[in-house]
Amino acid sequence: MNAIAVAVLLMFAAAASPAPTPRQSPDPAAIAAVSSYMEAISRRDFNAAFALLTSQQQSYFGNARNLASNAQASGFVIHKYKIIGQLSHGAIVEAMVEQNVSFFDIATSASIPGTVREPYFALRENGTWRVKELYQPWKSYAPNISGAVRGVEVEVNRIEFYDKRVRLDCTIRNKSAVGVQVLPLAKTTLENGSGARIPAMNDATFPLNDVGFFEGMHLAPGKAAVGFVNFPVVSRNDQDQTFNLSLAPAIADGAEQTFSITVGPIHLVKY
Repeated sequence: MNAIAVAVLLMFAAAASPAPTPRQSPDPAAIAAVSSYMEAISRRDFNAAFALLTSQQQSYFGNARNLASNAQASGFVIHKYKIIGQLSHGAIVEAMVEQNVSFFDIATSASIPGTVREPYFALRENGTWRVKELYQPWKSYAPNISGAVRGVEVEVNRIEFYDKRVRLDCTIRNKSAVGVQVLPLAKTTLENGSGARIPAMNDATFPLNDVGFFEGMHLAPGKAAVGFVNFPVVSRNDQDQTFNLSLAPAIADGAEQTFSITVGPIHLVKY
């Protein structure tokens, strides 16, 4: 096919194809709302940050103290941030934010630095742009309470509340002289102060369940494992609470009987 014929075909193709719809630029006020929210979180002014949230998010967290508890329980600090991407969906604007942060790492028991990239959303509400985050517990605690049986220690490092579930971040340490097999999700329960024992969520649903805890692990003497356990809850309870965790089963190498490790009572005071 000669060059003239190709040019004619391209001309007809261009005429037949609709012109691409220009992408709508985000409202600068929406980006400014996200930036103001990030600035408030960075300076740990959680009252100001809470005031910038959508009404739905404010209802989810309940109050500024609950919002603040997530950063306080995890030692999460934003040292620097910048908006690296913007995308308008009309009444919703997405801002991709890169953050230089530090947080308390349970595995190393130390504050470590990191870089986080996550989307924040601005929604138009009663003529004002307000902010929404996608995945956050509505409140958190860092009880750091432990219990031990036969040289196996379980420490509850964090407790995080979500809609319809509560998550316990735990460290399991083998301080005995023999190896121990632990299956943290098989028979683990959480007693919530009412006497009812709630079985751990034990489905192969990742990342909702911890892969390592779901599969179980063998801990040699002196070794430890860090993971989390989720428990379903029927309703939200923003009151003083007391929990007792029973993590099971565990069995020492060469033993014939399993055992459980109890942690508690874990007293959580309403913020």
